[in-house]
Amino acid sequence: MSLYKRGRIYWCKWTIRKTEIRETTGTADHQAAQEYHDRRRAEIWREQKLGDVRIASWEEAALQWVEEHAIHKASYETDRVRLIWLNERLADKPITHITTDALLAIRKELMQTRAASTANRFLAIVSAVLNYAHAKGLLAGVPKIPYLPENNDRFLWISRAQADRFTAALPDHLSAMTRLALCTGLRRANVTGLMWENIDIERKIAWIWPDEAKAGKAIPVPLNTDAIAVLKERSEQKKKLKKITIADARYVFTFRGKKIERTTTKAWYTAATAAGIDPAFTFHGLRHTWASWHVMSGTPLTVLKELGGWASLDMVMKYAHLAPGYVANYAENITSAAQARGCNSGHSAEDVSEDYRQDGGKLGWLMGLEPTTTGITILQRKKKAA
Repeated sequence: MSLYKRGRIYWCKWTIRKTEIRETTGTADHQAAQEYHDRRRAEIWREQKLGDVRIASWEEAALQWVEEHAIHKASYETDRVRLIWLNERLADKPITHITTDALLAIRKELMQTRAASTANRFLAIVSAVLNYAHAKGLLAGVPKIPYLPENNDRFLWISRAQADRFTAALPDHLSAMTRLALCTGLRRANVTGLMWENIDIERKIAWIWPDEAKAGKAIPVPLNTDAIAVLKERSEQKKKLKKITIADARYVFTFRGKKIERTTTKAWYTAATAAGIDPAFTFHGLRHTWASWHVMSGTPLTVLKELGGWASLDMVMKYAHLAPGYVANYAENITSAAQARGCNSGHSAEDVSEDYRQDGGKLGWLMGLEPTTTGITILQRKKKAA
């Protein structure tokens, strides 16, 4: 086994069963690299002489996990993009060296550009790979995963003015994808994987198959005027290409003849900064924005649930506060104008009943229900028999 430098970092090199293996020590300090070298030499000796289990690298364990589990998940495309990011930082590490401290460093880097919930999704993939390695006997134990606390009640969304500035600052392909997401509420994987064969422009509809949907059921996607404009724009751009690749012919969104995999790139964050948008805003924030715009425009939550392909109404309730409904009228009860009328309430008993008949239905309408009965039944004492 030998120790050598590649750039500033020390690397180890050795041969196992006539196969040359190279492994980074991850440090530019010679003493620390030597310690790593000696420890790995002892591990390899025990493997060859005593039959100890070979210590797998992160890349090996991750590849096996993908082939056995991840490739069958509905979120495979999203997981794959996250794995690419993680592999850039963990590829040459033995899985035994992926400690809680190492994951804290990754978490710190994630927090610089991503929300807590997104950072946790990356850490969840690390957890899945390590647990898989443990189940296979490649790892004695799984370190504690340093998940971040999440505030599930909050989400990032942008205004229409911000959206206009944002799309104008993005490259053409990302701008088109962003505009379509704002029109349809489609998730990132459904936008990047959208195929021409799943679109009917004449009928103004697209569809997501059950195996492509997070909830596992098909989603009909009505296409409004803005969405149709984006699709026609993409179609015209494809016709102008000198060379049409297989990806160009199949997918709506491509870049340099290839299917787009990553969306939140450097160009994304640069455009977000230029538009005055929170750096933690991700592509999924476009779905939050679409839903927020719908609710503020009066779309019932039950209708929004079907449009967005959510599994239950509870998942849509996070947007309900953006449309306060009939209760907004009663906010005027304690204004100075109401007090000037010399009453504690801006409504008489008769007014309340009338207001509820006219506006109370809005709450039920917001939920997609029929307006409730507002009449009052007065119970009278029964007369005793003579």
